Amino acid sequence: MPRYEHFDEGDPCWVELATPDPLGSASFYASVLGWSLRDMGPESGHYHLISAGPLPDGRPATVGGLGAAEPGERSSWIVYFNAPDLDAVRERALQAGASSVAGPEAVMEQGSMALLSDPQGVTFGLWQPAGRRGFDAWGEPATTAWFEFHTTRLQAATGFYAAVTGFESHPMVDSPEFRYTQFGPQPGGVDARFGALEASTDSPRQHGADAPPDSEWLVYFITDSVDAAAARAASLGGQVRGAPADSPFGRMTTLVDPFGASFCLIEAREGDAA
Repeated sequence: MPRYEHFDEGDPCWVELATPDPLGSASFYASVLGWSLRDMGPESGHYHLISAGPLPDGRPATVGGLGAAEPGERSSWIVYFNAPDLDAVRERALQAGASSVAGPEAVMEQGSMALLSDPQGVTFGLWQPAGRRGFDAWGEPATTAWFEFHTTRLQAATGFYAAVTGFESHPMVDSPEFRYTQFGPQPGGVDARFGALEASTDSPRQHGADAPPDSEWLVYFITDSVDAAAARAASLGGQVRGAPADSPFGRMTTLVDPFGASFCLIEAREGDAA
């Protein structure tokens, strides 16, 4: 797969799974998406790099990371945004209503990071690149395809993430049943880099321990067969929130891994970059 090297300020550039069971999560995603995972050792807190690939030079493509969640922390996928001036972007986020979770701190020679909680309580990250720009590949099988914020308060989320990333927001759909906003460096929804979704408050919602939170980041991963990958996930203790279905963007579904983290699968289509 080709190497992906260009990230604009504000681009999603890294994804990371915070999980109470790193080994169990590694086994689950390896089976569902074919990933291999590499333990970076005790100096990193046994952080695992997620690999797909290979790149043109034969090396595996690093497409994200996996680490242990803090005690009591909900398992989730965390989206990091490219921040060439980490201190400035972090300050902008704090001024917009975020609270600090961790950092800023250097990550060996790879770059510097900060974790924050947005005003709706969802964790996200900022990444200032040095040795690592971000993920090595995007839009390829077993890599990320899209990043989507699900919320019951779209207007508040739109203002916040536009302020943090510096991107333009564009309402793609605005109906009583479904509201969707895209974010990108150009106005009018051109060249969108991530999205935010609000379903109608009248829509049926799951309740109880298995209910999705009011707000969360979902990451879309590409697979050759959504149906086969969803079946593997279910056989390994994952939940399928909705049966795989066709859409204008490809066949897709939303799942929850055995430890409570939500994610989406989308099928590679002939003629796409994937």
